[in-house]
Amino acid sequence: MDLITHGVVGLALGSLAGGPDIINNPIAIGSLIGSVIPDGDIIYQLKGDYTYLKNHRGPSHSIVLGTVISLIISGILRWIFTDFSFWSIFAWTFGAYMLHIGLDIFNSYGANILWPFNKKKIGSGLLLIFDPALLISSVVIIFAHDKHFGWVIASIGFFILYLCFRWMLKRQVHKILMKYFGREKDQKIVVMPSMLRLFKWDFILYQRRRTITGRVNVLRSEVDVRNYLERSYAYLDDMLMKTNIGKFFKNFSPHYHVEWIKDGQLHKAIITDLRYYVRGSYMHHAIALFDEKLKPIYAAFQPYSKQRIINIPV
Repeated sequence: MDLITHGVVGLALGSLAGGPDIINNPIAIGSLIGSVIPDGDIIYQLKGDYTYLKNHRGPSHSIVLGTVISLIISGILRWIFTDFSFWSIFAWTFGAYMLHIGLDIFNSYGANILWPFNKKKIGSGLLLIFDPALLISSVVIIFAHDKHFGWVIASIGFFILYLCFRWMLKRQVHKILMKYFGREKDQKIVVMPSMLRLFKWDFILYQRRRTITGRVNVLRSEVDVRNYLERSYAYLDDMLMKTNIGKFFKNFSPHYHVEWIKDGQLHKAIITDLRYYVRGSYMHHAIALFDEKLKPIYAAFQPYSKQRIINIPV
């Protein structure tokens, strides 16, 4: 979810607490800060794309760190606004923090909510990265909270119904794909929202010896196959995923494809993140070179574009 939407959602939550205007209301301030501070992990960008993407939606998007940060923020606000209860400020700040994480879980990237006990990102793939329905609902709550409470209830109800609608669309896409490709043993279908289009969904279909990717227009029940990706070197994939670049990519994306190319005496592996497809290409890649004895000799991460190359120790 984009930062602007997170901020607006935080303000909407804080406005429900009532009281003085936002500038003089530590509950509203705490809600705003709590709703955006998880994305403070952007500070890793100072060390480059590799470090940032390695840590994005990691510990800062966990219940443990969310509790600690919310306590610190609440302590500072309570010191400034002595007329307010510390625990009231904490409840709203922590609630906004968890709401941020919850919304991130609703899209494909997911969040590491259970860190440090489980380092796997959890994501449901329901909402767009920028979702207008959520933004509109939040804006209505901000402007109607103290005058038209019925609008607040209606906005919350609208968003809940919208989530149900998105879930039904996702199930419909799954049915369309089952009808189009049929049923195979050990087949797995992954359905994800496209980055910006409401009624178009991306999919990844895992079969025994290949992976199929594409997009579904749910309004027209149309399936647009993007790629048929053969998986013929499972033993090499296992070896690759034990290297530094392999471990990183496996943790970075749950959905990836490895292509092997023989280059003279060398073996070249191209890893592609299958989640995000923009302007005719996937966003994130990595490459690794191995000598004739399959010893790694070079690795690089290619975030956002194949023209951006970040060397990774082998």
